[in-house]
Amino acid sequence: MFSHLLKLMWNKRRANSLLFLEILLAFIVLFGVLGFCFFNLDRYNSPLGFEYENTWQVELDIPDDLDSTGNHQLQESILREIGSLPDVEDVAFLGPVTPFGGSTWRSGGEHNGQNISAMIMFPDEHYAETAKLNIREGRWFVAEDRIAKTATMVVNKAFLERYGSPGGSLIDTIMVYNGIDRKIIGITSDFKYHSNFARNEPLVFLFDRYLDEAEDPLEYLTVRVTPSAPASLEEDIYKRVALLTKSPDVTINRLANERVQANQPITIPMTIMVIISGFLLINIALGLFGVLFTQINRRRSEIGLRKAMGATGGEVTRQFILETLIVTLGGLLIGTFFAIQVPLLDLLPIDDKFFYWGILGSIVIILTIVMICALIPSRLASRLHPADVLHEG
Repeated sequence: MFSHLLKLMWNKRRANSLLFLEILLAFIVLFGVLGFCFFNLDRYNSPLGFEYENTWQVELDIPDDLDSTGNHQLQESILREIGSLPDVEDVAFLGPVTPFGGSTWRSGGEHNGQNISAMIMFPDEHYAETAKLNIREGRWFVAEDRIAKTATMVVNKAFLERYGSPGGSLIDTIMVYNGIDRKIIGITSDFKYHSNFARNEPLVFLFDRYLDEAEDPLEYLTVRVTPSAPASLEEDIYKRVALLTKSPDVTINRLANERVQANQPITIPMTIMVIISGFLLINIALGLFGVLFTQINRRRSEIGLRKAMGATGGEVTRQFILETLIVTLGGLLIGTFFAIQVPLLDLLPIDDKFFYWGILGSIVIILTIVMICALIPSRLASRLHPADVLHEG
């Protein structure tokens, strides 16, 4: 039976070649799209590490004529004023690197002969509570750390995994970072502030007197509000901040909206690729219908002869489905051969498992569509009456 099918398909190789190429093209496209989607969805499902819902970010302008003491006093006044407003739960200051802001600061250091490179954020002592950070080991900053003899820093989980010893702890470790000796006092869980699709990279939080001496005050206010906070609260925050800073240059954004915008460089291309893949699969389904209906019309006499010789409707249906599956499996086999070279040769800096998931997902989707599309024309062929089709012949 199988050898007979192969002979039939070889005799109709020109008719099957278009279907073969469509299957191969669909597999390659689906493989790329699914691999990309699986990779990014895996990152999306990993935690950001901070709270963004019901969180507002206020960009303000600290007067340039203030010294470090004046900056600190003004920031304390702003914290008290904004924190006293109804529907405000917590408030904290951040430096120029903010969640979903697009900025990246990076610095390096050295510890036990190991070069260290990590991103930097500049929070105050209130940020952990405001952003709902998970401190997995040690502690967060306190006000006394600003004037501590040894500068302090808090690192994230990715920093520990890259620069710590397996199973060890970095708490109380002193290392040179950003030009001075710093003691690690705390370790947070995952923290990625660029977007949901960002990689969880080593990150260092800095908070001490050296930031004041750098004449670069913290000018971003993180405000966590209640879920029922009215829109008028934005106006109250604006007025109080503008009054304290003596500057109308105040911008208020919602982190939830900023997150959506930060995700768009990935979500928009991913959506476009999924739509294109959908159209491609629809075209393949329509083409498969057309090819099978054409083959049935051309092979009506063959079908009638088989049924006159005792073939059942189920056997005729299986014949057409098997013919279609053989062509499909041929295209999938060739496509898999080329696709599997990507993880084997490490052609892209992506975990191999996403490529294998892409291969498996592409095979399942294409086989499902082919089975559905082949079943209907095959059932129609099985219902042809031998007397009718043989009379036509």
